[in-house]
Amino acid sequence: MNPCIAIIDPNTLSALALKDILWELFHEVEIRSYGSMKAFSADCDHYFVHYFISEQILLENAEEFEPLKKQCIILSSGRGSIFQESGYKVIDSSLPEKELIGAILQLHRSGHPSEKREAQDELLSAREKDVLSLLVKGLINKEIADHLNISPTTVIFHRNNICEKLGTRSLGKLTIYAVLQGIIKLNDLQ
Repeated sequence: MNPCIAIIDPNTLSALALKDILWELFHEVEIRSYGSMKAFSADCDHYFVHYFISEQILLENAEEFEPLKKQCIILSSGRGSIFQESGYKVIDSSLPEKELIGAILQLHRSGHPSEKREAQDELLSAREKDVLSLLVKGLINKEIADHLNISPTTVIFHRNNICEKLGTRSLGKLTIYAVLQGIIKLNDLQ
């Protein structure tokens, strides 16, 4: 059974936006969205690794989520301290997109040991990390070459290696990888 992430939120637009963000971050995991607890309960044939739950749904169904507390992330509207004091992880869903992605990545990093991260750190060479950092900041090949004092051909060579090693040419996915690996900080992006 493949791992899934559940989003349980009656706000359809918020749920769709979060689903899109989560899919970009964790495309290897199926993201399932539910507008109510009834819809979620009816679809119980999945193995859920995390639950993103609206405050309203949690308050109405607290006893069902209490045993799953470590896997739950509460979608709060700026005021999550009451849930945090109860031991839940909380994300302010009213944050701008970049900050919301940063909060999700921070939760992901804090919730998973760095063993996998250490193995991936060796995936790219130091120079490839330099090129990736400048690439996701929006620089073009010539600007990257000038900044690193290498030829544009060498930049293209490194870009191809990066894309091959990471299995994607999507700038969005490359950016997510760079942030997750600590190659760049989310605040460094324009």
